[in-house]
Amino acid sequence: MKIFSTMFAVPLITALFLFGCVAQQPVQPIPGFTPTTFNSNDYVSSVDNFLIIVDASSSMDDTYTGNKKFIVASEIIKRMSQTLPELGQNAGLRSFGHSPKVSDKPTVLFYGMEKYTQKGLNEKLDLITAAGGTSPMHMALTEAGQDLKNFSGKTAVIIISDGQEAMSLESPITLKAAQALKDQMGAGLCFYPILVGNNEKGVVLMDEIARIGKCGFSTNADKLFAGSGMGQFVQDVFLSKKPMAKAPAPVAVTPKVAAPPVIEKVWVVGEAYFDFDKIIIKPAGFDFLDKVVGVLKSRPELSVKIQGHTDSIGTKAYNDVLSLRRAEAVKAYLTDKGIDKNRLSCEGFGFSKPVESNKTDKGRALNRRVELYPITK
Repeated sequence: MKIFSTMFAVPLITALFLFGCVAQQPVQPIPGFTPTTFNSNDYVSSVDNFLIIVDASSSMDDTYTGNKKFIVASEIIKRMSQTLPELGQNAGLRSFGHSPKVSDKPTVLFYGMEKYTQKGLNEKLDLITAAGGTSPMHMALTEAGQDLKNFSGKTAVIIISDGQEAMSLESPITLKAAQALKDQMGAGLCFYPILVGNNEKGVVLMDEIARIGKCGFSTNADKLFAGSGMGQFVQDVFLSKKPMAKAPAPVAVTPKVAAPPVIEKVWVVGEAYFDFDKIIIKPAGFDFLDKVVGVLKSRPELSVKIQGHTDSIGTKAYNDVLSLRRAEAVKAYLTDKGIDKNRLSCEGFGFSKPVESNKTDKGRALNRRVELYPITK
């Protein structure tokens, strides 16, 4: 009987062991991915900066649709970087939680803030190898204020988390930290939370964070695994399509190139008013500035004073610098097109010379401008 029992027990134990190994395999493997391609010649960045905040707490070690939620979150970031073209954006990657073998700190900035590269982001993401610990999302949001304090313009904050409370993650303190970050960065900051899982409280938390931003939206990680879903997300959050170039009109043969429109001897960069807190020239202004280049090349006796202006939001000191940087951005465009920099001078007037009322959105938009004053030597 002992021999029979032993002979019976060995295959039984083996079968149970094999069954256990099978049971631990992913129920649903992560689907393949073909990224949507965005040609950098066809798109410009609609954000100046972006910061990814990823949850690496212990709840992310739980299984969701056959995979650990932490693995799902990491895959989302990898697929995002495969899709997003490098367009000069500033980028960062911050995590919170962590297995002790990753870090003993509750939140860490692993990447940036620096010029975004796909390689740089992926290399730093690989350092976050395991989830664990508590869920101090509020700490990550607070530290994000330090990450972004020297950056201006449009900023996207992408939060990837299951939104579950685990010891220190509590909705009121988390929402308070999100609101503080929004107050610090102003209208230019938008939140884009990505929920991993289907926790009801997590859905509510992520939706509330998006509402605080007033200009972002929340979504679910499930929608972003396919190339089309991630492509749409990247386009909605990060990209603006360049306007189609108009076919050049027939030009009569004349000894001189026609000047751009002149308003009281001032060339105003029409259709290229700057977005709030931005120094990036809108693509709509390229055609106009190219005409300016044509005039300056045909008339070497001309030099140009480039004057930048802002709306009235913010301090005088800040807007004085911002207006000068706008003028310098136009100067850089002209010099890149072959105009001698010695023919161009820059001034910044901040909000001291409005052309419209700063009490309306439309008026402030028209005040965020650059004017060019041609001068004959």
